[in-house]
Amino acid sequence: MIRTAHWLGYAGLIPFIGLTLGKELSPLTAVAFSTYSAIILSFLGGIHWGVALSKPQWSTPTRLCLCMLPSLLGWMALLLPMSGALTLLIGSYLIWWLWDRTQLDQPDYRRLRLQLTAVVVICHLIWLIQT
Repeated sequence: MIRTAHWLGYAGLIPFIGLTLGKELSPLTAVAFSTYSAIILSFLGGIHWGVALSKPQWSTPTRLCLCMLPSLLGWMALLLPMSGALTLLIGSYLIWWLWDRTQLDQPDYRRLRLQLTAVVVICHLIWLIQT
């Protein structure tokens, strides 16, 4: 995997960590955190969508529908009270990480996703505990 992907992945953690550390600064911080989280979750589904479109054996209606789940779950989370949103987002990140492990066999990508998902889930847990 190219180095740029690693740097961009780690840079994507900045809003999660920054908003978690600054959660008391503004009431809008919670909205910013959950919205950013839903967007990133949707992005993870888009990765599988791109793979499905590039590999004919993956381009099945079932797989393409599954690729839409992160977007729908992220959107649903935004409609819930904060504790419900955080719980749904944590579960979605963990389930999608498990799905990634069974579907994408690139060790470098798997390692990166594990690291990124761990930090994201920890940030969500901090929010959940303090909500």
